Order: sequence, then structure tokens, then C-alpha cells
Amino acid sequence: MRGVALPVIIFPIECATAKILFENYAKTAMENFEATDKLSGLVGQHGRFEEAKKYAEGTREKCSAARMALEKHWMEHSCREGIANGS
Repeated sequence: MRGVALPVIIFPIECATAKILFENYAKTAMENFEATDKLSGLVGQHGRFEEAKKYAEGTREKCSAARMALEKHWMEHSCREGIANGS
């Protein structure tokens, strides 16, 4: 069964700092996705799997830190107002 496709709504980011933080978050999220994808293909290959697992865990930590930095900026700077509430 296929899921229902939801529309993607992209809002312009006018705050330069938020834009940089968002781009960093997007980059680290892709790195984490790619590392996790690679890891899934190495199941059963113990040595290579362990190396890839450590790398994937590192990318997950970087991604979490990037997301927290972005969310912290949004909370402190209020430049996300209007995006979160849909107005």
C-alpha cells in the first residue's frame, strides 16, 4: 500500500543566520542518510560494518547538533514566526 503524497511547502528563509544553519542541518541530514544507507548494506560484514557504524553514529550526532543549533536560533531570534504556525 502506498502512502498519500503530502504537498511540500517551502518557505523562504529571510534570516541569513537561519539560512546558514538550515543548510548545515540539511547537509548533515543527507550525510547521515547516506551513512545509514551504506551501513544497511554491510550487515554481516563485521569489520566493515563496525567502521561504518561508528561513522554513521558520528553523522547522527552532527545532524542532531545542527538541528539543535537551528532550533535554538529560531527560539532566540524568533525569525521562524509565521512558518511554524502557517501564517
